[in-house]
Amino acid sequence: MEDNWYKTNDAHTADWYSAVQAEEAAHFAQVAEPPKKKRRSFKWPLIILTLSLMLGATGYAITHKSKDTAAAQPTEAPKTDPGFSYSWGYGGSEDGEDDDSEGNLPGFSGNFEDFFKNYYTAFETAEECTIPRAEGRQGLTIRLETDHGEKLTLQEIYQQCNPFIVAISAYQSETGSSYSYGTGVLFTSDGYIVTNSHIVEGTCRATVTLWDDSEYEAALVGNDARSDIAVLKIEGKGLPCCSFAVSDNLQVGDNVIAIGNPLGATFRSTMTNGIITGIDRDISYNGTTLTLIQTNAALNEGNSGGALINEYGQVIGITNMKMSNRYSGVTIEGVGFAIPSATVKSMADSIIQNGKVMGRPALGITVGVIPEEASAQYNLPGGLYVSSVNPKSDCAAQGLREGDIITHVNGKEALVTTDVTDVIATLQVGDTLEFTVFRSDKNGGGETFEMTVKLVDTSEVY
Repeated sequence: MEDNWYKTNDAHTADWYSAVQAEEAAHFAQVAEPPKKKRRSFKWPLIILTLSLMLGATGYAITHKSKDTAAAQPTEAPKTDPGFSYSWGYGGSEDGEDDDSEGNLPGFSGNFEDFFKNYYTAFETAEECTIPRAEGRQGLTIRLETDHGEKLTLQEIYQQCNPFIVAISAYQSETGSSYSYGTGVLFTSDGYIVTNSHIVEGTCRATVTLWDDSEYEAALVGNDARSDIAVLKIEGKGLPCCSFAVSDNLQVGDNVIAIGNPLGATFRSTMTNGIITGIDRDISYNGTTLTLIQTNAALNEGNSGGALINEYGQVIGITNMKMSNRYSGVTIEGVGFAIPSATVKSMADSIIQNGKVMGRPALGITVGVIPEEASAQYNLPGGLYVSSVNPKSDCAAQGLREGDIITHVNGKEALVTTDVTDVIATLQVGDTLEFTVFRSDKNGGGETFEMTVKLVDTSEVY
């Protein structure tokens, strides 16, 4: 179970995405293809969904696939849903091929563990970022303003806010030309920048271009793949910086503005506007559940890490994904998402002080729901199937292993992951949970036993 410390939902399984970084060229054609990152594969159940994050400036979709229909889209889709994608691209998948799976369960052959090896795969961590590191400044935190001042015109917002929006180019190698292109937000006058983690993952150097075309080499203070937040540092003085506002009092219908760098340098400093179209949208991402702001402000590839701004010129979120069509027959427009400022503050503050996010409780296991068909076929109890156990977790120390089924948590039935995450949300690192676990044997039977497991810091196991 990959856990979220600030908000949880019924995400049924942990998922990750693969990223492709490419050189910007005329008409956004991919002219240099770098080595591809690890990509998870699934045999698809019932409803096909894909999830991807905006990265790069070439117009290629980067897929992150998810089984969980409830967590991966704002509303429940019918069984005939042809599939959606959270992405910043409009082309094919990472390998250049569209997904044409019919969404069938893998075949019922062998034992149930063989079935689930095809149905669920273990969580894969993001590629390491080797950008040179910078020390955070002790005592530096992001301040969330509660006072708004006067409403501004769109022109005034752009004039006030565009100077603190930066362009980020993150390179895979010191000498190569292949890079990912994104956006960042300056929040201190001496050069601290918040952006998305997926922009810098798997890269070794980054440059930052300011509104006046000046360019800086960036250092990495830290990044957190699970919350998709990273903090960069450039050496500067007297730089324009943003004001963050609280995000817990937003309402559907509030006017918002997005500023970023869609599709690369050609369209740098683009502003779009819209409204907040949803609050507390729970999206399954990277094995956790991100609780995001939904907006219809136009967002495109390259807007990653940009600012979602209220009508007072204050940043209320960091844009990081959108929903788009991956299959024919469905048109999706105006469904974009941003990480709320309250979450940005929590993650960025910890990164600045520790170089990473600290204090999030985690079990260190990956679990998923058991399809009814599989339960009937293999005569399995209701529960959550354990597809992987991190060896550094207390779950591993207590003997939990892949193939086990968690049937109860603290005496209550566990059928979806919120039955666990809702409990974890009330606990801290070091607290314990009581599991009831079913373990099969070679004779087709099994045993049920109790297990006490301790929550560990997420940074220790991921």
